[in-house]
Amino acid sequence: MIFQWICVMMTVVSLLAFFLWVRGRYFRLELAKKELEQQVEDLSRRLEYSNGLKQKITMMIAHDLQSPLHFLNVLSDHVSRFAANDQLPEVKAGTEEIKKATGNIHAFVKEVNLWARSQHENFQPAQHSFSFSELAGELQQFFEDMVLLNKNVLVVDCPEDVFVYTNRDILKAILRNLIDNANKHTRGGEVRLVFTNSENGPVLTVTDNGSGMLPSELQKVRRRLSNPAVNAPVEPNNRLGYQLIADFAHTLGFTMSVKSGRGVGTTVSIGGLALHSPFVSPLHSTEVIGICQPD
Repeated sequence: MIFQWICVMMTVVSLLAFFLWVRGRYFRLELAKKELEQQVEDLSRRLEYSNGLKQKITMMIAHDLQSPLHFLNVLSDHVSRFAANDQLPEVKAGTEEIKKATGNIHAFVKEVNLWARSQHENFQPAQHSFSFSELAGELQQFFEDMVLLNKNVLVVDCPEDVFVYTNRDILKAILRNLIDNANKHTRGGEVRLVFTNSENGPVLTVTDNGSGMLPSELQKVRRRLSNPAVNAPVEPNNRLGYQLIADFAHTLGFTMSVKSGRGVGTTVSIGGLALHSPFVSPLHSTEVIGICQPD
């Protein structure tokens, strides 16, 4: 009798041990399965990220470099012809234009490089305090000839002694692209860069009275600004400058809004900036470039 009970107990213990082994094996397999699924998901996410990044870079470069490179090609032909005919004043003027064009291309390439680095998940932009009026002055100088070509005027309306706390290079890239967009779509008009200090904090506004956007274009731009993730689909017919602008703004935690109408111009507002000093001096308006009268 005792022997039978011992056999039963051993059987029960054996079955229990087998059950526990099977159960442990099952959980280990489940854990391994989840880890494998996570690895596949991470790999898929990295692949999607890489493809999205490559697509954006390709479209931006093709969009923003095609025109200046074509301009350089034509200008080089002219300078070569002037040199062959000993037209030294024309050669000098042409080489100055080549210098400006290559400078603009260099600035664009630096921005694309900065943008590509900012798209990495672990990217932490360095932030520091700097004078906004100095940054605005650099933008004025950069666009001096470009606005004249379109017979536009660039007006800066900002405080003299305000310091903002953010990443200077990225903010400059955002404003450069916004002013560039405004200048491209305006002829014989005005482009304004305005800094105001509202109840909700500092606001930067870039405004033009140019051609504006169709409702369908405005919808695409707003969708781009509201979904800055790197794996967001790139819309080929969208204004590609906003691809870079949206991603940069997202990196710095800025909020952006766009208003536009066909024939009435476009207004882009940027919020979320941090002031280094609580004191904001009265606004003053500086007209930096006059309208070029047609011949």
